[in-house]
Amino acid sequence: MINLLNKPYGRVETPREKIVFILVFGLFIFLFLFLFKPFGLVQLKTASVFFLSLGFGLVTIFMLVIFKYLIEPILIKERMTFGKSILWGLLIASSIGIANYFYVSIIFPQIFIFKYFLFAIWTAILVGIIPVTIGYIVSFNRIYRTALREAAITPEEILWESEVIIRGGNPKNEYKLNPRSIVYLCSNDNYVTIVTIKGETLTKTHLRGTLKAAESELRKNTSFFRCHKCFIVNAEYADHVTGNIQNMKIKLKPQGLEIPVSRSKAGEVIRRFK
Repeated sequence: MINLLNKPYGRVETPREKIVFILVFGLFIFLFLFLFKPFGLVQLKTASVFFLSLGFGLVTIFMLVIFKYLIEPILIKERMTFGKSILWGLLIASSIGIANYFYVSIIFPQIFIFKYFLFAIWTAILVGIIPVTIGYIVSFNRIYRTALREAAITPEEILWESEVIIRGGNPKNEYKLNPRSIVYLCSNDNYVTIVTIKGETLTKTHLRGTLKAAESELRKNTSFFRCHKCFIVNAEYADHVTGNIQNMKIKLKPQGLEIPVSRSKAGEVIRRFK
């Protein structure tokens, strides 16, 4: 059980996945309260239940926007474990419960009662368990399917050339080398920097040209992938991914180097390293 809780889990959400999650969660809260009328809502008129439930849904959406777009990018710097992601979900649910308590206090003015305050938090956690559990199941299924696809690719199917010539699109200069020695490539204005390794020593070679042209010259070597407009990484030297979609980085084995990942490439990078 402890090993399960310590397993890495923090799947990075794309902006589209975030907004879909927020809207679906808010819609679920609204429909659940309106259709089933728990917690004494059955005593109210249908119109009152509709607007009150709609308010709960909107408060939920508001709190999720704050957490997903304002708090998570600041606090969640490293990959989450399964246990930490559960605690984070409980914290979000508790905050939604607190917000909904004050929402009810505005609709039905009353003095602060600590027992009802705790009840609001507990209720939010119980109701939120359903969509959160479904979300975990869907997420795990995606990760599992991705792992199966990756497991079907044997090491022999990773294509390597014994030698490659990188010109960066400039025929006046070229660099001939074994692609397995390349750790990463990066661009700087009109130059491409090729970082290679021999033993524990890293060497940088600068060529005049473009990263796009260099990428084309490496296309037969399937271990290379573009993670940023300025970086191409050799997956053979990648250790793990840190950060979230706002500030994701690839940690390389040689000397603990960190390579930035652009937001548009975050999903692809996560699929490679899950």
